[in-house]
Amino acid sequence: MTDADGTNSLFGGVSDVRAKAHSIHDNPRFYDDDENGIESRITADDMDEARQENMAYEYLCHLEEAKNWIETCIKEDVGATMDIEESLRNGVILAKLGHYFAPDVVPLKRIYDSNLDRFNERGLHFKHTDNINFWMRAMSSIELPQIFFPTTPDLYDKKNMPKVIYCIHALSIWLNKLGKAPNIENLLGIAEFTEEEISEMTRALQDYGISIPAFNKIGGILEKEIGVDEAAKHAAVIAINEILQKEDPDSTLEKLQNKKAYFNYIEVPNKVRYHEILFLAKLDKTETALEEGKTSEQSDIYEFYLTHTEIQDVIDDINDIVRKEIAENKFRSAISDINKLCLSESPEELLEGLLVTASRVKNVNDSNADLYLEFLKTAKESREGNITLEEIQEVVELANEEMRKRRNLEGALDTLHESILSSNIEGTYEALHHAAFKLPPLHKSAAPKYQATLFFEHAKQMDKAQKEGTEEGATARLSHAQIHDCVKSVNNQVKEVRKFAEAIANINGCLIQDDPQETLAALHVQAANINEVLERCAEDYHVWIKEGVSVKKQEADVADGDSTWVEMRSPDNQIFYYKPDTKDLVWVKPEGASEVSYFMAQDEIQWVVSRITAKTLRDEWFEGNVDKVVRLQSMVRMSIARKRYRSRLKFLNENEEAAIRIQCLWRGHVVRKEMKERDEFMKNNLKHVIKVQAWVRGYQIRKNYRQLMQEKPSVQVLFKFLYLLDQSSVDHAEEAELKRHKANIVKEIRHNQQLEKQLDDMDIKIGLLVKNRLTLQDVVTASKKLKDKKREVPHKTRGLKELSKENRQMLESYQHLFYLLQTNPKYLAKLLFTMPQNNCTKFMETVVLTIYNYGTNTREECLLLRLFRNALREEIQRKVDKVQDISTGSPTVIKIVVGYYRGSQGNQNSLKSLLGPLIEQVMEDKDLNMNIHPLEVYQAWINATEAETGEPSKLPRDVTPEQALEHKEVTDEIENTIKKLVTIIESFQEKIISSIDQMPYGIRYIAMCLRKDLKEKFPESPDEEIMKAVGNLLYYRYMNPVITAPDSFEIVDLAAGSNLNNVQRRNLGSIAKILQHAASIKVFDSDAKYLESLNSFIKTAYIKFMEFFATASNIEEIEDHFNMDEFSDVTMLNKPMIFISPKEIASTHQLLLDHQKEVTEGEGEEDPINEVLATLGPVPENDQLLSGSDSTTEFGLLLTNKWELNMSDESNIQALFSKTKYLIVDMLKIQKGETFTAILHTQANLQQQELYRAIHSRRVAAENEKTSEDEKNSKTALFDPNDTTIEKLKEHIIKNLHILEQHKLVTPTDDYQEILTSIARDICNQRKYRQRRKQDLKKMAATVERMNKKKKYYGEAVTYYQEYVKACVNNLSKTKKSSKGDKRQTAKYSAQKLYEKGVLVEIEKVPVSSFKAVTIEFSTTDQMGVFEVSGKLSGMNIDKINVDFENLLQLQYEGVSTMKFEDSGVVVNVNLLIFLLNKKFYGVE
Repeated sequence: MTDADGTNSLFGGVSDVRAKAHSIHDNPRFYDDDENGIESRITADDMDEARQENMAYEYLCHLEEAKNWIETCIKEDVGATMDIEESLRNGVILAKLGHYFAPDVVPLKRIYDSNLDRFNERGLHFKHTDNINFWMRAMSSIELPQIFFPTTPDLYDKKNMPKVIYCIHALSIWLNKLGKAPNIENLLGIAEFTEEEISEMTRALQDYGISIPAFNKIGGILEKEIGVDEAAKHAAVIAINEILQKEDPDSTLEKLQNKKAYFNYIEVPNKVRYHEILFLAKLDKTETALEEGKTSEQSDIYEFYLTHTEIQDVIDDINDIVRKEIAENKFRSAISDINKLCLSESPEELLEGLLVTASRVKNVNDSNADLYLEFLKTAKESREGNITLEEIQEVVELANEEMRKRRNLEGALDTLHESILSSNIEGTYEALHHAAFKLPPLHKSAAPKYQATLFFEHAKQMDKAQKEGTEEGATARLSHAQIHDCVKSVNNQVKEVRKFAEAIANINGCLIQDDPQETLAALHVQAANINEVLERCAEDYHVWIKEGVSVKKQEADVADGDSTWVEMRSPDNQIFYYKPDTKDLVWVKPEGASEVSYFMAQDEIQWVVSRITAKTLRDEWFEGNVDKVVRLQSMVRMSIARKRYRSRLKFLNENEEAAIRIQCLWRGHVVRKEMKERDEFMKNNLKHVIKVQAWVRGYQIRKNYRQLMQEKPSVQVLFKFLYLLDQSSVDHAEEAELKRHKANIVKEIRHNQQLEKQLDDMDIKIGLLVKNRLTLQDVVTASKKLKDKKREVPHKTRGLKELSKENRQMLESYQHLFYLLQTNPKYLAKLLFTMPQNNCTKFMETVVLTIYNYGTNTREECLLLRLFRNALREEIQRKVDKVQDISTGSPTVIKIVVGYYRGSQGNQNSLKSLLGPLIEQVMEDKDLNMNIHPLEVYQAWINATEAETGEPSKLPRDVTPEQALEHKEVTDEIENTIKKLVTIIESFQEKIISSIDQMPYGIRYIAMCLRKDLKEKFPESPDEEIMKAVGNLLYYRYMNPVITAPDSFEIVDLAAGSNLNNVQRRNLGSIAKILQHAASIKVFDSDAKYLESLNSFIKTAYIKFMEFFATASNIEEIEDHFNMDEFSDVTMLNKPMIFISPKEIASTHQLLLDHQKEVTEGEGEEDPINEVLATLGPVPENDQLLSGSDSTTEFGLLLTNKWELNMSDESNIQALFSKTKYLIVDMLKIQKGETFTAILHTQANLQQQELYRAIHSRRVAAENEKTSEDEKNSKTALFDPNDTTIEKLKEHIIKNLHILEQHKLVTPTDDYQEILTSIARDICNQRKYRQRRKQDLKKMAATVERMNKKKKYYGEAVTYYQEYVKACVNNLSKTKKSSKGDKRQTAKYSAQKLYEKGVLVEIEKVPVSSFKAVTIEFSTTDQMGVFEVSGKLSGMNIDKINVDFENLLQLQYEGVSTMKFEDSGVVVNVNLLIFLLNKKFYGVE
């Protein structure tokens, strides 16, 4: 039988009532409600965080309860709740608590450090543990169960403080039972704490690392310890259950207060609630028992009655609810009162309201009442409703802070005022440093100045007060603003005086350097206040001032280099003292100051400057009049010279002929001499002359070419290079040959496509004949066995390759679909990144690689690389947000590319040949140990020392890396290992760099694509960052794993069962790690100082790697490497085939249907794949794809191209664009101008028109000389014979430009810059175009040769197929011969019999009743497989008709059920007619 405390029967009743009771005061802090108040779903992390915070809150409540109970007992304040744990550690409070309930055991005088003097001064002392022991003895004296006792370290060392608080709670309940102490409060849900306090306690509980004791089980544990009369307790519980039937709360209360019932915490005011809730709980429990079919006679009484525990739980819950309601009501009333008092004018009443405990307002200061009223009144008036507790608390804190600032300022003002009045300079200076003033930085040397200024300001204020007659004048203090202005004024004075002193000292100091310009610069300094300074007098200033300084020093008896205090006077006549060497500045004469100044003062320097300036200006004034003297002298000399000139001129005029001859001879002699010297110089320096000429011409050409390569070249630049567009006869011949080859290839392609169509038709016919033969044999066999039974139709083979029109069309559609997927990588590239990404890698590694046959031949490897290239671009555009994502993430395409090129056998061999020898060399070196970790080297050194000496080492083994590196032996070993490591890594790097040609083409091509795509998406990113991403592919992803684990990639040959040992793996790992650091320029920092010596090597290796990555990612395009072009597929003798399972076909088909919109995005509705998918329809069922095999069996699927090759190199509009460029070039060769538009609208002159007509005539004549049609058609439509004049040419150009403008290819606003830029690019690419044309010619010639081979192959195949069909038909006819030996075989039937057999369906205009009069005869003809059908109606012949057996089979293949003979009105069943002919003419007797 369950006892009164049992809870086994409590399934509903009490638990539901308790849940309802708790719902009133549930803490909403741990719930996440949306804006509508509906609880939203939270994550597991949120729930765990909420659980931890809830635990911390509960523990804080228990701390508050313990604190309040202890304070009630010992009548002392024990501090804040958050500090209670720390306060208990010294045991003083607990010892006083022990004295409270056991004074004999714990006398007050025995308590150590009871006033906490020792603790406050030095902290914890070991003797404080005596207090803890006293407390435990006191608890033992009252026989508190030992289970609750904490250990001394739990308290003293703070190892388990929750256990201490748990013990205090148990002690409180125990003492209350004994009647020695009041009951402890239950503050759960009532006490409030800040978020910071809860977060701090959460962290503290996590640091304890222990679980919180179950405080709610303390009562139950104590009851077991106290002897209880169970019978009396049982009777009391039964009495309470029975009294609940009466509506008498007083009786219920009386029963609950029965001491024998042992109920705790009975609150008399709650008696009505006790009665109601207990009644509902008992009723709920009774109903639950009855619903379960239990009866009071057969069941335990507690199946219907409440147990002692259930009743106590209800009492506790009701008490909690009532306490919380009371506390909440008091809180709301207190907040409401504060809101009312805010509008009153009584600070005292407001202060009294704030101090009410129920208001929960903290940190209220009695002296701040006025400020509280002011701030709260403002806050209340700024809003409509009541202000909340949080707002009140915030206002209180603001008021406290404001009052603190005001008090600090008042104290600082008092101190400063006292110092000012007492003329205490040091005191004034120190007082100004008070933080309350918030003054700018003060100058120590200006302390007297601060004192004087403040004192003067205070005196002015007192004078003003006396004049105004105010009583406060004598005691008035300076305000904060006045102090701030005085300090600012002094600081400005100090700043200006210091500048002045430094300027004067600089002038005096410049004389030592003996540099006049330095002295001049010092005089120009504005702070020196020196005027009338002239730059041209710098040297005079320097000499005179230097002499003055020397005199001053002699007078002061100061040697050069000495530096003492110098007395100076500022421009505002203030005396101060300055020390030049330290630049110190003081206002009071210091000790050691010179009585006589050895510096020239500012006024003395000004006097010297003014004297020198005046003298210089005076001398210059005199020098300014010298020109008058010079002018007079020149006039005299001019008169003499003119006289001599006239005399000479007269002489020459008299001897003019002789003078002219002499002049000619002399000039000729001089010119010939100069020419001879120049020719001689040229001959002696011919090589240099040629080189200079070449350089000049090259420079001019390069300059013009750079202008041509600009983004928008002008028409003036084009004029210089138009000659490059002239085509020679060789160009015309090659162009004509190229066009001829293309035309021939198109003809051959179309012819071969026709032959291929014929072969497909012949395939179907042969298949139909073979199928008919097999069906015939089945029919003959069945008819022989079951002549009397109905003929059975053989079971048809179903599947993708079944010989029917429907399945044939499905097969062809799948051939077209997978051909499109294989040759157009854009579809698969988009599909890979639109399908679910968890299936992407698997789909890539299975279906996609299957479509490309894993790149087993050149064509499929080329197509696979195209797919990788498109997929990489798609992934970068969709998923890469920054360049670093390539290195830090895991790009799908790069991962698959690396796996493919590292896993295939041929590429694996390249890695083996590249890295294998070096890896084997490292593995075979048994003495090599690249251990560079300090601790491991340290341990190895100790082991070696012990092995050598035979004695244990005295060095400690448990050390830090820094301590290990303190030993020279360790650092020497690490340095030697690093040197070896660098040598080996250099060999690895050199091998990798020098073996660039051994790397697979595919991995280098993808690296190039990666570099270009990243640069295209991130044009602002530096090339170095992009090259790091390329290096991440080439080294880290492709090579690094091979070095670290060569056995996993079969790079080295290991014996069976052998593996790499730890030393080998560590050596290879160290090599790979440093190489990776070098590839990504990752240097070692202070955390690994012993490896910092590698940083210089890493930086050097990084540069080499960057050059290697740049070279490796620069490779020829895929078409050039594999020699693939648009004609490659059409010249193949055999169609490409892939081996794929029906399951993979169906899954690929379904994926394309699911993502058709994304795959064909931007391609338009006419995209070929839309057409193929529309033809295929939905994914077929399994039996439509299977053909006697399961869904995973692979079969060969031939790939065919449904669409003809598009041979047009340009669209119509592009052709018009090219033609217009050609016409513009013709115009620009003839006519020049400033801009293209100006040339286009400027009329040509007669010379230009004649020149154009001559060129046009030569071109027409050249066109007429062409003999063959190919030559006449070889020239494209660029040349128009109708453009006979240059004006017609311009009209043609303008017309074309209007059309191009409509298509937005050109714009007139920028002078048609687009077409001019295109012409410039044609000029630049002319050489490349000629090279490409030669390559195209070679490819075209090879293509024509392959096309001829394919044409011959198809022709032979068609001939063979035709002979084979004839042989099949002939073999069918030989199976049955005429009995009379006649070659012709016949079979006659009446129409009635054929109608009954179902062969004949109807005869137009002949009723069925007349079919007996109609005779139909089938007979063979000379042509194999052709039958003659004749008939008679009532003796009259009917026209004969020929029926081709192959046509009948074709109709059956196409699903046609009936056929009407031409012009006869006879309708027959095709299938039954074939059966009849097989039986009569091709059967076996």
